[in-house]
Amino acid sequence: MHTIAEHMTADHKACDNEFVVAEEAALAGNWSEAETAFNAFNNDMTRHFRMEEEVLFPALVSAGGPSGPVHIMRMEHTQIKGLLEQMAAAVTQKNAQEYGGLSETLLMVMQQHNNKEEQILYPIADQILVKERETLFGRMQAA
Repeated sequence: MHTIAEHMTADHKACDNEFVVAEEAALAGNWSEAETAFNAFNNDMTRHFRMEEEVLFPALVSAGGPSGPVHIMRMEHTQIKGLLEQMAAAVTQKNAQEYGGLSETLLMVMQQHNNKEEQILYPIADQILVKERETLFGRMQAA
């Protein structure tokens, strides 16, 4: 059985890899590839947020986990979603400079955000949600 931390960290890495492909294509002016890669990245980020916001976070808080850090992660998700919307517009406008600036900002925000989840929140979830882990994995995959 793998842990919540392993599962969610692997999902972070998959999204990070898609981010790099989209950024490289946009900065190279390959807009067809950039659009495809960005859409895949954006869709997977949206799915990742759903897994956390609809399944993991509520389960963690209802089991007595820390609501403060969960609230901060939700606020950061909102910030990331805003950046993703702006990046989508930059792809539509084929604006490499705008995309590049936004991607730099997003990269910094994601690195800090992911580190907090991977080093603090996911390990707490693994300690608190031991019995629910397999059920949570199934519910997260369905999200």
